[in-house]
Amino acid sequence: MELIADRVGVAGLHAPLLLPTDVHARPRNVTVIAGDPGYGHVALALALGGRVPLSSGTVTLDADEDETLRRRHVALVDVPGVTAPEDAVSVRAAVAEQLALAGRPAGRAATRAFLGGHGVEEAGARFEALLPSVRTVLLMHAAASRAATRVLVVAAPDRFGGDPNDWYGAAQRLAADGLTVVVQVTHATARQLAVPATYELGVSR
Repeated sequence: MELIADRVGVAGLHAPLLLPTDVHARPRNVTVIAGDPGYGHVALALALGGRVPLSSGTVTLDADEDETLRRRHVALVDVPGVTAPEDAVSVRAAVAEQLALAGRPAGRAATRAFLGGHGVEEAGARFEALLPSVRTVLLMHAAASRAATRVLVVAAPDRFGGDPNDWYGAAQRLAADGLTVVVQVTHATARQLAVPATYELGVSR
């Protein structure tokens, strides 16, 4: 599904959380959005997913402005303070919660099978102990496993460090499977990935 944001802004209590921003994300592509770390990434993710009122602009999914449609089909991945797991919980508990949110079986056996399918054996370890790339890949795949998911919005996966190429390849494979994938990163990460950051936080063309 095609996701388009046209001059989308989000108001804050004392100042804008997101200045007018344009995004055009197409199916089977990874769309990179660059911006400074902070609330802007969270605000844009929530706006794209239909989870926050807009102060300006519009967001459409396949030319439809219905927020309910976006809430159904747009999965928000690892958004700080929203869908990001608590770091102190175990890997098993964090993944079980994400699978449950995706409407998938989330019992011990199902969680173990999901982790094993991604080469993760340390189910009892704290979630924060995972390598950054492993964390991001697990969360992307859990969100993508929801039957209704057509769009993934991955919020600031580079905030944990590591080599972004390790998770970017997974994002490309999910896009190749038919999903529309949006990844929000810093300008430095976009340069490290050597991919064009076609869109920027707070930039409207």
